[in-house]
Amino acid sequence: MNANRRKWLRGALGVAVGGVAAEQTWRHGHDYVLPREFMVVEPGKVYRGGWQKPWPLRRIIRENKIRTIVALAHPDSHPLVAMEKRICEETGVRWVHLPIHDIRGDDTRTFVSDQLEKAAKIIGDPANQPVFFHCHHGVNRASMAHIAYRTMMCGWSLDDAQKEVASQFGLVRVNHGPDYRHMERFYDERVVPYRLAHKQKPASEEPAAESASTAKDSVVR
Repeated sequence: MNANRRKWLRGALGVAVGGVAAEQTWRHGHDYVLPREFMVVEPGKVYRGGWQKPWPLRRIIRENKIRTIVALAHPDSHPLVAMEKRICEETGVRWVHLPIHDIRGDDTRTFVSDQLEKAAKIIGDPANQPVFFHCHHGVNRASMAHIAYRTMMCGWSLDDAQKEVASQFGLVRVNHGPDYRHMERFYDERVVPYRLAHKQKPASEEPAAESASTAKDSVVR
């Protein structure tokens, strides 16, 4: 191999390595600066997303005047839980931890529905709003809570709620835990009885296009 070819190969390798490094730097820097999967569900009331780095989380709280955060992922011992809990304590935000675990049987499916029902009621309570709810990636469990809120607290049909989520994030099937397929059971077993008990009728109008365990309260406002 002649000298010019070796020089060219070294240059090409350097560009490739530099490109990978730049991509990694941008990706991680992006997570530290910009909110992850953040979206408005109802302006001034309800927001959803993924687990945030400290700076984006503080920005979400500040810019949207968040009063309550509902976290849908990770055990109490997870470092991300400790970080978010600390920020909520510092900012005076009520923090509610309702982790949704993998489905392994009927008992776990009941547990998932329990968590989703609690989340929907907390999100829909005007006293808690503006609310920011999230899971880790901001896609699967957040979408389940989104559907639970729309059907249980807003009177939407399951079909309309799923269409809203599908138009924004897509409905994702997973093999290692609960996903949107659980929501049919949730609707039949939780939403319908709730509506009967509260004499709530299904919403008669289409959703607006622009709409997008025991609870542990760590902070009292």
